[in-house]
Amino acid sequence: MPFKSPIPNHFDIIIIGAGPAGATCALQLRHSKLNVLLIDKATFPRSKTCGDAITGRSIKTLFRCCPELVEQFRTFPLKTEIKHTRLNINHHQPIDIHWVNEAYCCRRADFDQALLQGVRQCAPNVQILEGFQVDDIIEGDTVPGRYIVGNSSQQRYFSTQFLVGSDGTQSIVSKKLTTTRLEQNHHAGAVRAYFSGVKGLHLNRTEVFVLPEFMPGYFWVFPLSEDTANVGFGMLTRSIARQKVNLKDAVYAFMQASPELKVRFGESTQIGKLEGFGLALGSRSVPMSGEHFLLAGDAASLIDPASGEGISNAIVSGKMAAETIVAAFEAQDFSADFVKEYDKKLFKIIGKELKTSTILLRSFLFAPKLLDVGAYLMGNPFFKRLAKRLM
Repeated sequence: MPFKSPIPNHFDIIIIGAGPAGATCALQLRHSKLNVLLIDKATFPRSKTCGDAITGRSIKTLFRCCPELVEQFRTFPLKTEIKHTRLNINHHQPIDIHWVNEAYCCRRADFDQALLQGVRQCAPNVQILEGFQVDDIIEGDTVPGRYIVGNSSQQRYFSTQFLVGSDGTQSIVSKKLTTTRLEQNHHAGAVRAYFSGVKGLHLNRTEVFVLPEFMPGYFWVFPLSEDTANVGFGMLTRSIARQKVNLKDAVYAFMQASPELKVRFGESTQIGKLEGFGLALGSRSVPMSGEHFLLAGDAASLIDPASGEGISNAIVSGKMAAETIVAAFEAQDFSADFVKEYDKKLFKIIGKELKTSTILLRSFLFAPKLLDVGAYLMGNPFFKRLAKRLM
């Protein structure tokens, strides 16, 4: 449709979503001469329902984008450094996995605020617009650039040559520009709350619990201080629907079903209510790019199917998105074929892990007893060393 409002402000690049993927993309673009607008519907710092685990390649990738930001974050007091993960599977002997990469637990309100503050301090070519809900995306060549994005009720719009959708599982960019829709087999639901007074927490160790009566799902305890933890439960959406599971009830039921958790949470206090969130799993191939646009982070369905962790893949995708965009501007080629290189290069980095996690998830769904086999094997020093190399 023709655009009838006044000609909007123009930017070379507009990034919708200022979470880990969008902020990383902006940071990676800081040395370019491109004019960037980073938009988010929230005003930071804002609460974000998540497990609060900053794992995998997150810090390593951020360091390559902005070393000074990482150095500041390393001195940030409101976090815990994670060196181990304890797996408690079906009442077997606990299995401790030692992390190779630098990892933390940090409330997303604090972590995302630190990333956005890094953009403010280190990326002078990036303008930040908070508290602005994009509900309209218009495609066309009637104004400078390819897309017009804005808020229809406010009648406030911006135009851009290149659009990045890093706006989460319910991405408006994905809904408007791709055919991807939610599928229960490739989506998970989770709930989490904060608990204080939890006994037996180790500041450097996250914990995962699996019980046969709650399959296919898992319970987590991620420490934020000596007695406070992020606690939650997640399950594949298809299984939630088929088994008619109430995730909030499942959290308390799980605590009662585990003798260990029953004792450790017996005198704990829940801080706030249980909050729910959806996870777009990377267990299928979805369109992640097209002419003059690409998707990053949860908007591109990059969450690990087995662990439910998505921050590290979001950060990697944000960096890769920025590199692809810079190459597109240098070549003045914004075609779908050129931008498709983003998909290819990204999956060279994370594709194998996503495929392996997908196979594991499907195997455990098909044959839950394989978890007992896995618990036995992980007790073997050889398989422990193998797991450590993969982390």
